[in-house]
Amino acid sequence: MENKSHRVTFWGARGSFPCPRRDTVVFGGHTSCVEIRTAKNELIILDMGTGFIDLGTYLMNEANAPNKAHIMLSHFHWDHMFGVLGFAPFFDPKKEFHIYGKDDKMSPEEILNYIQHPTFWPVSSDMLNAKIHMKTFPNNELIISDEIKIKFTPHGHPNGANSYRVEIGNSIIAYSTDCEHPSSHLNQNVINNAMNADLLIHDAQYTDKELTAFKGWGHSSWQQAVKVAKDSKSKKLILSHHDPARSDDDLHKIEKDAQSQFPNTLAAKQGMVVDIPASY
Repeated sequence: MENKSHRVTFWGARGSFPCPRRDTVVFGGHTSCVEIRTAKNELIILDMGTGFIDLGTYLMNEANAPNKAHIMLSHFHWDHMFGVLGFAPFFDPKKEFHIYGKDDKMSPEEILNYIQHPTFWPVSSDMLNAKIHMKTFPNNELIISDEIKIKFTPHGHPNGANSYRVEIGNSIIAYSTDCEHPSSHLNQNVINNAMNADLLIHDAQYTDKELTAFKGWGHSSWQQAVKVAKDSKSKKLILSHHDPARSDDDLHKIEKDAQSQFPNTLAAKQGMVVDIPASY
């Protein structure tokens, strides 16, 4: 039976490092991982940060969990990859995963094997029983089905990163994390990627005042995220990739300040669920 909505779940919303502290329990300490579950129970995952581990535990205990998933990696930095080491479904022979990353100096498969080198980790890739297909994201678009299409555009970040546009029927989810806009203007690629999105998930690690001190670190301010949402005519904005030093009180204030400029804004919380009405 189909649901009436697509469901977006935030399993991790922090950037750079996990930060499990007493002052982060509301917004959470896990790094980037977003689950998209379509109204037809298809599974798309954005990034494999430490939140990916909890998603895996959930899937192993879910009565009607899909046996196939498509995973989009914005890039290969540790905070977006570390969850791969503890994702329980990778050991399930009934599961199949298609994992896509950006074009890089190493292939996605080489990167996975590197992370699981015995110097760093006792579990090697050949010990994973699921069918795991590591691929470079295609240059034009990824067609998963007649109803699901995913496009990408590169954006500024050390060693590069991808923005993704997930189109499910007539519904659009845009994802731009680890994104540094040029100092003089917003990246038009990022705006185009989010055009008319039902949901825009955007990097908001810094404030405008902090950007100068962190130039070249590869991140956006929440004010830039708001401007992208406005310029792209997005319907809803989720601020994500929170600085690990931010407390819950800090993020509540950022959320409130952002809402004063773009009312339909939320700061991503670990475990937060956003429903998008399905339109095919």
